[in-house]
Order: sequence, then C-alpha cells, then structure tokens
Amino acid sequence: MKIADFLGLEWEGPEGPLIEPPRFSPVIADPSFLFPEEDSRGEWNLLAHSAWGIHRYSSRDGLAWADWGVVVRNGMRPYLRLLEGGRPGQADYSVLYEAYPSLALPLTALPIKRAWKSQIAARTSRDLVTWSAPTVLARPELAWMADPALGSSVSNPCLVKAGPEDWRLYYSASLSWIEDCGFCEPRYLALAQARHPEGPFTPLPAPIVDPSRDSLPGVLGGGSIKVLPFEDGWIGLQNKIYRDPQGQSRSAIFVLRSEDGIAWVPARPLPLLAPAISGWTSSHVYACDCRFREKDGTWYLYFNARDGWRLREGRERIGRILARA
Repeated sequence: MKIADFLGLEWEGPEGPLIEPPRFSPVIADPSFLFPEEDSRGEWNLLAHSAWGIHRYSSRDGLAWADWGVVVRNGMRPYLRLLEGGRPGQADYSVLYEAYPSLALPLTALPIKRAWKSQIAARTSRDLVTWSAPTVLARPELAWMADPALGSSVSNPCLVKAGPEDWRLYYSASLSWIEDCGFCEPRYLALAQARHPEGPFTPLPAPIVDPSRDSLPGVLGGGSIKVLPFEDGWIGLQNKIYRDPQGQSRSAIFVLRSEDGIAWVPARPLPLLAPAISGWTSSHVYACDCRFREKDGTWYLYFNARDGWRLREGRERIGRILARA
C-alpha cells in the first residue's frame, strides 16, 4: 500500500465511547491493541492505562470490552505487539511503556507538583496476563529531554522495523505545562535507532518534531506519534497539543508524511480526528493506535479523548474509527 492509498481512505465513526475509566480513575487512555488472529483464544486484546497502571481488556468483537484489571503497575502509554515471527500461544508478546516511580501518576492530582521522572521500559509475556520483569530501552539522556521545572520524561513508545538491522523507537520527550488543564503533556518527538528490537537504542541528537517550528499556530506540545511504513515512505499519526482561536488548549490527530521516517511534513492541513462540538470527545482527542487487518481489509484506529479540561471536569475514554481499504 502507498501513502496516497492511506490518504484517500474514508473513515467512519467515531464509535464509542467503548471503554470507560475504571473506578477511582478519571482516565483510561493510550490504547494499543491486537487482532483476534494474534491471540490463541481468538479474542481482541487491548492495553490502556488508568491512574493505577496498565489494564488488559479483551473482546469478542472489538466493541464490547471486559476489563481484566491492572497487569503492569507504575506504567502508562503502552505499545503492545506480538513479537516478530511469533505465533499466538507460542511466542512472546511485548509491551513498551512509560515507567514512572511508584504512585507518581496519581500524585499529580495534588496541589503541590513534584518534578516528573520517567523512562521507557519493555516487558514480555506468553499469555498477556503474566509479564516479565522490565528492561529499560530509553532514558531522558539528552539535555532537551528535561525541563528544569517540570522534570525529565520519555514516553509514548512506538517500535517500527525499518530494515533487517534497523529498528526505530519513536517516542515523546520532555514536558510542556498546559495551563487550562493543570497538567503536563509531551513537548518533543524523538527517534532512537538500534540493530535489534531489544536495543541498545541510540537517540538522534535533536528532536524530529519541535512544536516551536510547527506550521500550525499555537502549538503547545508534540504529543505522541504512531508511525506506519508504506511502500513509498512513512505516515505518522500525531496528536498535537495546541491552542484554538479562543485560546483554549486542544488536541487532535494530524497526519504527517516522510520519505525517510526522520524528516516530517504535514500530509493534509486538517486533522484526521478533532474534538467534537459536544460529547465525550469535546475537548481533546489524544493518542491512537492504528493498524490494518488483512482478514477484513479494514484499518482500525483506537484512540482516547476528553470532554473537559481540568481533571475534576473531564474524563478520558476510548473509542475507535474505521476505514475500508
């Protein structure tokens, strides 16, 4: 498939909300999913994070989801995949995620803010229930990956194979304070490369996306990116954090394109998915996971969205949009 084919898709939806936040959490966010053919039980599987860690969900149809509870604590923003060459039930699954100190995420709701500190970790599993001990793939090791007041952060991992010995870890780095929300969002987008999927990864010396150089006015943060390889280049799905004409913060999913996966330009001027006038997606549309299912010739994109700015005002839920190839 070529980039033009993806850009020509007609998307349906959004469907949802499909997944509500669990008890005592205002969010369920950053979904990453597997198709039924990637599971020995023939079920859809999805990981997403609440205030308490990363939850596993399963579904018979990709619409009605059962919550099996937290499978990774002190973690958020997961990226779930069946490892290359594996078969369901016989090979490891991998989750990459942002790892933070114990209880650091729920403590961000307190009036006194501590400087954030995180790294990108990986775990493996044979059944999506029990996971290995974590290994660290990336740290905020470069100066621009930290903010003197807000802390140091690397997050939103996306691992892509670009060649036999070319594995690319796309991720977010550093933080921006979003005043009308009262919490931070990722500032830059980064890229690290390795010969093997388990690393070691070497980051590029500068961000691949810097909000201060964005063509869209009022961009506050780079958000996250999910990268898709095509025959003639790369597509990136980025949820930019920006100000609308009224000065309120927003987030929407924009489509980028690249010839080499390093230098990115807008693929279209308008977002693929933006906040609605009302309802559960009315303030911010955040991170997504987008995959093509050969079995039914359909692109599936799961995302999370908010319906308010401050934590006490809004909740984050998960939905999806579809496109037939």
